[in-house]
Amino acid sequence: MTRDPRISAILLAAGLSQRLGRNKLLLPAGGMPVVRRAALALAESRAAEVIAVVGHEAPAVSAALEGLRLRIVHNPGYAQGQSTSLRAGLAQAAPETEGFLFALGDQPLLTAGWVDRLIGAFAAAPEGTLAAALYHGGRRGNPVLLATSLRGELARLEGDEGARKILRRLEEEGRLLAVPAGEEDLFLDLDTEADHARLLKRLGGGG
Repeated sequence: MTRDPRISAILLAAGLSQRLGRNKLLLPAGGMPVVRRAALALAESRAAEVIAVVGHEAPAVSAALEGLRLRIVHNPGYAQGQSTSLRAGLAQAAPETEGFLFALGDQPLLTAGWVDRLIGAFAAAPEGTLAAALYHGGRRGNPVLLATSLRGELARLEGDEGARKILRRLEEEGRLLAVPAGEEDLFLDLDTEADHARLLKRLGGGG
């Protein structure tokens, strides 16, 4: 692994937002949609490329990402679960990439600084490390970064679980690097209206 690895950042932004009842990616968040704020963290990071996977309400989500340093990929099978979006992004990653960084479109408090910290930690990790993830209070959060040697295993994922089983196994094997996150709010995602209200308060009350 090089000191500055080529990382493909994949933003998962295709979900149905079933728990919230409306598309959480398009909710206002400090003057821009939630998904744009999440995408900015990747677009402004040291990731070599950024791929945004869209599905549900794809035209509106794509419009919210206009002008950013990223490529948009449509996942027609998004209703079958998160693994379909993960695979769609994986298939579009550059062949020379050295790692896949998966981030969620509803994580609006993520910053480029934290993405860069995760990439840097992965680059400097001991030999044999196959993944890195942000942790706070013993809890693993997103984004997560996985080595390209896991491409085949990732491509075989099914359903809505994403890469959790792979990460759990790597954690048990001691091959997952835990990168401490400085604040729990970094992991804030949006599943309820109360979560959105908390986000707006955190951003100064603006919509």
